[in-house]
Amino acid sequence: MLEVLLLWGYMLFVNTSVGVGVLKLIYRMTGRENKRVSFITCVMAGVVAIIVYAEFYSIFSNVGMTAHLLLLLAAVLSAFVCRDVFTVLLKRFKAVCASWEGLPYLILIVGIAYFASRGIQHTDTGIYHAQAIRWYEEYGLVKGLANLQQHFGYNSAYLGYAAVFSMKWLAGKSLHGTTGFLAALLCVWALQGIKDFKKKDSNLADVCRIGILLYTLVNVEGLMSPATDYGTMYLVLYIITRWAQLCAEQRRKAQPLDFGLLCVAVVCVTTYKVAAGLLVVLALYPAVLMIRRKAWREIAVCLCAGILTLLPFLIRNVLISGWLVYPLGAIDLFSVDWKVPLEYLQYDSDQIKVWGRCLFDVAKIDVPLREWLPIWWDAKDTYEKMLIEANLAAVGLELLSLVHILFKKEKIVWEQVILHAAVFSCLAGWFATAPFIRYGLAFLLEFPLLAAGGWFHRMKSGPVRVLAGYCCLGTFMLLSIYWSYYVLTDMNWIKEHLRDSAYVRQQDYDRVEVGEIQIDSLTVYYPLESDNISYHAFPGTAYESMAERSKMRGASIKDGFKPK
Repeated sequence: MLEVLLLWGYMLFVNTSVGVGVLKLIYRMTGRENKRVSFITCVMAGVVAIIVYAEFYSIFSNVGMTAHLLLLLAAVLSAFVCRDVFTVLLKRFKAVCASWEGLPYLILIVGIAYFASRGIQHTDTGIYHAQAIRWYEEYGLVKGLANLQQHFGYNSAYLGYAAVFSMKWLAGKSLHGTTGFLAALLCVWALQGIKDFKKKDSNLADVCRIGILLYTLVNVEGLMSPATDYGTMYLVLYIITRWAQLCAEQRRKAQPLDFGLLCVAVVCVTTYKVAAGLLVVLALYPAVLMIRRKAWREIAVCLCAGILTLLPFLIRNVLISGWLVYPLGAIDLFSVDWKVPLEYLQYDSDQIKVWGRCLFDVAKIDVPLREWLPIWWDAKDTYEKMLIEANLAAVGLELLSLVHILFKKEKIVWEQVILHAAVFSCLAGWFATAPFIRYGLAFLLEFPLLAAGGWFHRMKSGPVRVLAGYCCLGTFMLLSIYWSYYVLTDMNWIKEHLRDSAYVRQQDYDRVEVGEIQIDSLTVYYPLESDNISYHAFPGTAYESMAERSKMRGASIKDGFKPK
């Protein structure tokens, strides 16, 4: 636990310093002055920049000590060069820490550190997340790695971020505190924003902040795991909440560039999980504003930043799997010897869909909606059904909003409309592809909150208002049934883990019993029980059958793998 807190403090410095430097460079390139120094924006800009750095670096070398020291050097130089901005942020940070306001934040951080220091390893972390981080650390990447295990082909950029702060070379073991860091950072930001709830003209961002707290409550048991689901959802929650905050500021101080830079974060979250890419709908708003204002320099900077963020992800995709976007077989551009065969890719893609629909049989991929929907619904627990029903109620609220705007002839607030449309698009995409609750939980939480939050400052009376009030009440009641289940679960979990020996050092990755298989001259490990290969047995694959259909491309592991 102490180890986790120290790691977070170090991560806060590095991310903030890098973010300050990146933002100052961007604003200088656009010829605009950034008079508003936002702490959370600086930190999250640092997160995005470090992810891009890790991905680019991994193409050429392993993300180990040298990569980290170069990053640290960049952070120190940035803090020095941008010391004016950095000093302002530091003063604000000290002021909060030295006041009573900082006490609840401290309690929250320590509480999250408790969970992040021990707990449950996410299923997929055991299957491939931990191994993918180890590949970042040891080799950066090798060609055709997805042949050894197809899950490596997903190539989530979040695992590169986790590898940067793994620091096995320093700590003697792999640290895994990135998910907890994002949880603590965003929860403090959410709590700080909510405290002035009554003083604001718009509470749209505040209801989104509630979504951050609820998401953490639901997943707090797994915060020690560098799971791509968690990293993706936290960045999604930040984007939605920050956009809602900018909507409230739009009439006063928010600029198109602020929205444009947030869309670069959308590109980043797409490299975490491609399914989150439908948030790109948000980019329509700043694009139209910038074109109208003929802000060609801002457009060029945002486009270049987006391309720079996406490029290493695409390069790694091709080198790891032979496909531009795995497991999307529709885009077939390359013919290389390490390419994952189309039939394996298609099976993997279909498996994701049928598991999301609770069919669990790839042969049922073509089962129509009217047949799999009842099966999917019956497989949900009561509290999960409440969450889904809250989203259905939210659709009704959105329709009522439309009716209200049309009859009252209110001015359309396009930045809010595009936010609602983007979140709804992501929900629709989630349902159409792989409707596992955890795959789209951020959207499932935020959509009903956004729909209800839009009514907080509407008309005082009238039939539409009364009906909307009942719908809002019903939506919150449905959500409360969902999150109250996790309150009891988390309390029981705390009691069960009070005696865990993790108050100083963080709980390590699972150690599992493994067998060996030879791929030419290379020994590869696989788990003898379950499919948890975890971190330590390296190189490893969760599935012996996948290793059996692969072979080496050359004499060295650095040459990579190809299908037999």
